[in-house]
Amino acid sequence: MVLWHDVLMNESITPATKRALRREILRSRRETYGGEAARESARRIRAQLEKSIDPWIDAARGPLVIAGYVPVPAEASALAWLRRKARDGHIVILPTYEGELLGWRVWDGHETLVPSRGAKFGAEPTGDSYGTEGLARADLIITPAVAVDLSGTRLGHGKGYYDRALAHVRAETRVLTLIHETELLDPGTLPREPHDVQIPEVLTEAGLAALSRPA
Repeated sequence: MVLWHDVLMNESITPATKRALRREILRSRRETYGGEAARESARRIRAQLEKSIDPWIDAARGPLVIAGYVPVPAEASALAWLRRKARDGHIVILPTYEGELLGWRVWDGHETLVPSRGAKFGAEPTGDSYGTEGLARADLIITPAVAVDLSGTRLGHGKGYYDRALAHVRAETRVLTLIHETELLDPGTLPREPHDVQIPEVLTEAGLAALSRPA
C-alpha cells in the first residue's frame, strides 16, 4: 500500500504519484470521518464558522452572496451553517454540473437538493441560476479540497473545476477552503502547478488559519 506521507517525501512528484496521494488521503478520510465522526466534525466546523466568520458577515450590514458546496460523504461540511445563512436572508449559491465548468444556483435553505448528473458532485439546488461565472458576484466563497498545505497549495479532485471557477473572483472577495484538520499539511508539502490557485485561508475543526504565500 502506498502511504501518503511516503508520496510526499518523493522529490519528483509525477501525475501518477499525485493521483496516488489523492487516493490515499481520500481513503484515510473515509476511514476517519464516517458515521458519528462526520456529525461531530460538522458540529465543530459550524462552531468555528460562527466564531470566525459570523462577526465578519455581521459587520457587512447587509445581505451577502455566499458560495458554498454540498459535501459528499466524509467531506468537511458547512451545510448546516449555509442553511442558516440562507434562512437569515443571505444569498447562498451552490455549484451545479455544467460539463467542464461549474454552474451556480441559489439555495434558499429550504429546498430539497436534487442528485447531480456529475460524478462525485453530490446534490444540487434548482434555484435561480448565476451562470458559470457566478463566483464573480460572491462576497464569500467556501471551497472544498482533498487537502491544503500551509503555503496555500490546494489539492483538489483532479478535474480543475475550482481552479477555473476561481478565475472569476473579485479581488475583494473573501475565499477560504474547508477541510478536516488532518488534511492541513506542512508548508510546501503539496505539489504546486502553474494553474493552481493560491488559497488565502483555510478552516478546519480546529479553527481558521491564514496561509502564507510560497517563497
